[in-house]
Amino acid sequence: MKESQYLVRKGRIIMSFKDWHLAAMEEAGYMDTSTGLINRVANRLAQSPNDTIDTAEFRQACISCNVDPDSFTKSDLDQLQRRLDKIT
Repeated sequence: MKESQYLVRKGRIIMSFKDWHLAAMEEAGYMDTSTGLINRVANRLAQSPNDTIDTAEFRQACISCNVDPDSFTKSDLDQLQRRLDKIT
């Protein structure tokens, strides 16, 4: 069993998290990891009434989630598509 991971600010432990806590937060898009950011945008795009997402809608979703749309790589876009397929 792995040890807890800690949120540390100014050298003080604020909170401790088990690995499953971090995974759940990343899944929900609350983490600023690559996967967390992709999930955040996917959750936003899943709310769209459109069957297809155009570039303008993708960029707007990114901006509304505080994610740079130009930072997405081909791999990130593939992961975004898989996430959308899973949640819609």
